[in-house]
Amino acid sequence: MRILPFIAFVIIGIGYAFPQSPHGKDLKIDCANCHESESWKVIPKNIKFDHNKETGFQLSGQHASINCESCHKSLVFSNVQSNCNSCHKDIHQGTLGANCERCHSQNTWIVNNIIQLHQNTRFPLTGVHTNVDCQSCHNQFLNLYFPPLHISCISCHSAQYYSTSVPNHVSAGFSTECQDCHGLIDPTWSAQNFNHSFFPLSGGHNIPNCFACHSQGSNFKGLSTSCFSCHSSTFTGTSNPNHITQNFSHDCTQCHTTINWTNSTFNHNQTNFPLTGAHTNVACASCHTAGYTSTPKDCYSCHSSSYSIAANPNHSSAGLPITCNDCHSDNAWIPSSFTHSSTGFVLTGKHISIDCSSCHQGSVKGAPTDCYSCHSSTFASTTNPNHLTAGYPHDCSQCHSTTDWTGATFDHSTTGFALTGAHTTVQCTQCHTSGYTSTPVACFSCHQSNYQSTTNPSHTALALSTDCSSCHTTNPGWTNATFSVHNNFYVLAGAHITLTCTQCHTGNYNAASTTCYGCHQTDYNSTTNPPHQSSGYPTDCTQCHTQTAWSPSTFNHDSYFPISSGTHSGISCNQCHVVPSNAAIFSCTNACHSQSNTDSHHTDVSGYIYSPTSCYSCHKSGSGGG
Repeated sequence: MRILPFIAFVIIGIGYAFPQSPHGKDLKIDCANCHESESWKVIPKNIKFDHNKETGFQLSGQHASINCESCHKSLVFSNVQSNCNSCHKDIHQGTLGANCERCHSQNTWIVNNIIQLHQNTRFPLTGVHTNVDCQSCHNQFLNLYFPPLHISCISCHSAQYYSTSVPNHVSAGFSTECQDCHGLIDPTWSAQNFNHSFFPLSGGHNIPNCFACHSQGSNFKGLSTSCFSCHSSTFTGTSNPNHITQNFSHDCTQCHTTINWTNSTFNHNQTNFPLTGAHTNVACASCHTAGYTSTPKDCYSCHSSSYSIAANPNHSSAGLPITCNDCHSDNAWIPSSFTHSSTGFVLTGKHISIDCSSCHQGSVKGAPTDCYSCHSSTFASTTNPNHLTAGYPHDCSQCHSTTDWTGATFDHSTTGFALTGAHTTVQCTQCHTSGYTSTPVACFSCHQSNYQSTTNPSHTALALSTDCSSCHTTNPGWTNATFSVHNNFYVLAGAHITLTCTQCHTGNYNAASTTCYGCHQTDYNSTTNPPHQSSGYPTDCTQCHTQTAWSPSTFNHDSYFPISSGTHSGISCNQCHVVPSNAAIFSCTNACHSQSNTDSHHTDVSGYIYSPTSCYSCHKSGSGGG
């Protein structure tokens, strides 16, 4: 128990040794930023505390000029909250929310833009509402109490709705959506914005008295929108023409408009038979002989007599179709206009001027459209050339046109084998030896003898491809062939371009080597400066030589031993390669790295043996000194 007083003494000592800040543990700034060290006094102008940065609450407006104690009631500054309600009493009793900044600012507590603020509510103020006193809608405005209100018109204007008698809104069952008829801009309650769009009031319907259509005491509902419901008496009393006997439609809009009941006009184009041409001047009864319903629309129903008496040509005997509009138009029955292209056979050239009966021998139906059907006799009698013996096809359009039978021309490109070069001057029978059908299009089929007789090079001995187009063209002359696709197998560049084929192709053209060594083995073996074979040079000639010329060659020594930089740069080959006949033999100690030029550590007791190539066993970078 004697130790307890000692523990208490220690705790009290620690408290005196490490005093706590009266501003609470959250304030981390240096006391000297606000207090004088001599008197602990706070001089406001000397305060180095930035309220905006340290607290995140910017002092602006009236907050910038009030003294600190107005908000900070205790020395523990972190006890103060940043929301308005923590300092300012909510006089609106929570009806406008806790965010005072929506209406008030730090500059002044007075709200001057109520109209603008109201636009962000559920009921933006427009029209006459912008001039209405707030208390008219907000009954507790003087108490600054603004509970949520209904935004429907009837919530404020129910008295006007129920008291209106002309018309009686209640008995008529009018909508309580007042804005359907009343406007927000009009200062009066008059229904200037009533939308009668479900039945537009135009022309004679634009009458000021609603009860002209809606009887007194009606509820304005259930009134038919059809014309006949109001104008049935006018319909039955009309005699010019008699609407009942003529079985006219009850749809008055087909002839009448709302502008005027008389001087009616019927737009026949609204039916399935628009009136055009001569039909516009025909009396209605000429077609409507049995009333105005179920009148046929086909030409023959009215013009059957004209069809029967027509003699040039005789429509009945020729079996012409009774669809009159194939040849005739409604502008006039005579002359007729017939477009032969509508049949699928367009008349061009001499076909335009010949008589119809020249082709249509009998009925106009079923006339053939192929040339041979009409021109078979001409085909059989032609001797230059003889179409029969030559086996010409019956498709005359391949050579002849409708402009003229003679002077025939044949576009060979339409066959899929266009004639170019020397082929354009060859007689047809040179290729078409067995007729004009199934003629082969492969070059070899005609030029087999040229292929077999060619000796430079011998196509058969070298087994060259029978695709002649690989080297030959249709330009005049079988010789001077060029093989344009050599690059697909082996790209010819540099000195290879000017070589003759036999310099590389010494035997079969299909077995030529594509490697340099395959052609240049002799050059490789005979080269002595340096000797390639004895030096063990690689057979990949491209490492030193190019296709431009065999010499001079270039060798990248750095790929074996770097000499492009450092002390080895610029020295001659024979300084290291001491045996000219064999480049594989080299000596480090021949002239540069002799034992007398080395450091002492090369001859120490480690047993270093100085040999011609011993330097290379350690110094392989080629950049060291000698």
